[in-house]
Amino acid sequence: MLDYIVQEIERNGFCLIPKLLQTDELKIINAFFEGNKEAFLPAMVGPVNNKQRVESIRGDHTFWVDPSSPPIEFKTAITFLNELKNLLNQKFFFGLKDFECHLASYPAGTFYKKHLDRFESNSSRKISFVFYLNEDWEVGAGGELVLYKKDYEILSEISPLPGSFICFLSEEFPHEVKSATIERRSFTGWMHTKLLY
Repeated sequence: MLDYIVQEIERNGFCLIPKLLQTDELKIINAFFEGNKEAFLPAMVGPVNNKQRVESIRGDHTFWVDPSSPPIEFKTAITFLNELKNLLNQKFFFGLKDFECHLASYPAGTFYKKHLDRFESNSSRKISFVFYLNEDWEVGAGGELVLYKKDYEILSEISPLPGSFICFLSEEFPHEVKSATIERRSFTGWMHTKLLY
């Protein structure tokens, strides 16, 4: 599995793995999700010293998870991410040192407009990743992650199917999250070339 991801990153710059998280793992994480819903905060946009809530750009709510001391519910995902980080470093000499992650809840009708994860003022984000957490997903419900080429031609539209995982080079792919008719849940983050914790 990890070797396949590395091969796809080398070949295409991104990789999608269906059903990486199994049904029992999804149930455990979703129980945590439900139990902490009141602690989710509106996601912001803008530079660190001027963060703002702009729902015309993004409408999700987030709950940050410290990967250095995560809740037990995230043990499988965090172990997987650490193993992937180490293998990416071995293969590509990326110099990945840390990663940050959060749960994201997109209420029905919300979205995240096209953007690039790697900032001009802070270029430490190297790999973006998403685990999709909904236990069921209806055909036609929306919520796709749309990856674009740098010329903004659509490269891939990825439905948030239960347990699926995608990762991609943060600096290479502008992307957006389409609105859905139901709540869309994910565990999302970035691998960095600097220490965060």
